[in-house]
Amino acid sequence: MPVKRFDAIVIGGGIGGASIGYFLAKNDLNVCVVELAKIASGASGAAGAFLSPMMGKGSLVDFINEALAFSISFYEKIAPDLLVKNGALRFAKSGESIERFNDNIKLTKIEYERRGEAIFFPNAGAIDAVKLCERLFEKCVVFENAKADRLRYKNGEWHIGELSAQTLVVATGAYPSLLPDWWLKTRGVWGERLRVKPVRPIAYNYMSDIAISASFANQTAAIGATHKRAAIDWQIDPSAIDELLKKAIKMLPEIKNAEFLDILGGMRPASSDYIPIAGKFPNAHKILRDFPNLPNGERVAEDSFSYYPNLYYFGAHGARGFVTAPYVAKIVAKTIANGEKDIENPFKPSRFILRTFRRDIKASSCDTLKQFSPLEY
Repeated sequence: MPVKRFDAIVIGGGIGGASIGYFLAKNDLNVCVVELAKIASGASGAAGAFLSPMMGKGSLVDFINEALAFSISFYEKIAPDLLVKNGALRFAKSGESIERFNDNIKLTKIEYERRGEAIFFPNAGAIDAVKLCERLFEKCVVFENAKADRLRYKNGEWHIGELSAQTLVVATGAYPSLLPDWWLKTRGVWGERLRVKPVRPIAYNYMSDIAISASFANQTAAIGATHKRAAIDWQIDPSAIDELLKKAIKMLPEIKNAEFLDILGGMRPASSDYIPIAGKFPNAHKILRDFPNLPNGERVAEDSFSYYPNLYYFGAHGARGFVTAPYVAKIVAKTIANGEKDIENPFKPSRFILRTFRRDIKASSCDTLKQFSPLEY
């Protein structure tokens, strides 16, 4: 069977794969997408796709809010019909004292209005998750119900079945990774989302322990944003419907009369520092062979690390994928398209090399290396 060649292959059809696929195509690359099931059939399709800011101060807050501003502007250009940008009303969470809530308000740099006991953010909203992912892939060749079994690198190209490309981006979310990424130590965050049809349209997002979206064009609304650390085989908890509805009614009593439509759930991977992981993928096995004393404190310049050729990781957006993925994808796609070095990329996977190996000396042992086989190339 003849090989179908592309400039880049993206594995994964969620918001991560859709975002990086869109911006690679925007940079004039011929992109194909390999998706195990259907586009946005995993955690992305189960997401409430809330576009909400973060209160307070610090580098993480600044990153989230900068990504939010970019992504909302981006969605306004490419998918205004899928976007509901009516703002968000944020209440104090349970366990969050009024004093702490008010202190965070004072530290918040982005635009807001005080409304009684709550704070209103005008630049916030929600978006239709599945239709958005489908739109982002419009300039890519998409192969659904296609399994990426074994990655092979031959003659300067990555091969997956009959597909080949010089560049490969793995954006498989919380599904079992195709990469030897044991050292990244990402964790699963399980989320559930209800879809309801309120009696009257909901004007804007409501945010507290959970979130309620403003009504979409089809008059449905999302209730979700649960965060439960879990294993990949987690299932929807039947009690989640009552749990989410009870919290939603506390914020917005009229939800009590809404028609329940369905519930979906999905696993989202998150990094230990809550910042997405995206960039060139290091060859951890070779790094440890080249620098066996790295876990014991040996100083090694990052530009001395070994990387798999033209292989990129894109993921770990946690529960904020629809906020952060487009922002990160634009940066990383430019690096890929221009063949630039990844050193200045703040999302690069290599930032975890030193963290993991120096906190866990056993990670460098021969036994550990034998457990996780490197990719062959």
